[in-house]
Amino acid sequence: MRRLAIFGIGIALIVSGLTYISWPVGHIPPYDANLVRLAETEAQGYCTGFSFINSAGQANPTKVKDCRKKHRGLSDKPNIQNVLQPFCQGVKDGGWQGSVKECLQIMIQQQYWPTYSGTITDAWNRARPYPLAFISAQANNQGDSSRTGSHNGSERSNNPTHEIPYP
Repeated sequence: MRRLAIFGIGIALIVSGLTYISWPVGHIPPYDANLVRLAETEAQGYCTGFSFINSAGQANPTKVKDCRKKHRGLSDKPNIQNVLQPFCQGVKDGGWQGSVKECLQIMIQQQYWPTYSGTITDAWNRARPYPLAFISAQANNQGDSSRTGSHNGSERSNNPTHEIPYP
């Protein structure tokens, strides 16, 4: 009887463990290198920008939360590519005298990103790179500045051994 109870507990543990492992993972928000949560929706971006400019760059999570409640028309669906434009619009609407385009240039050139709490960050590493690094790298690809010459697949176009025939 005791063996049967232990066997039943073992089977229950195995089944519950397999169920736990197979359960889908929910949404995991992005973080910077300092483990600060990043803005990832239009609403978060806009409200971070508005709060950032009105609180002199200091984190103000309460103001950001109230703003998100007030601006329910903005998308709250995670889309990392649609964060900087609303952020810059929020900065502009908050009283910044520059243009949205100037703000975007600053944010991309300096690799700044709005945070969930109302600040901006520039802390990146290999584990948590700048969110637009791949897109920015493609947009700014202006040739090869490698000291070893341009690459043509796995071959180098200026390799002198390709010009000398082998005996």
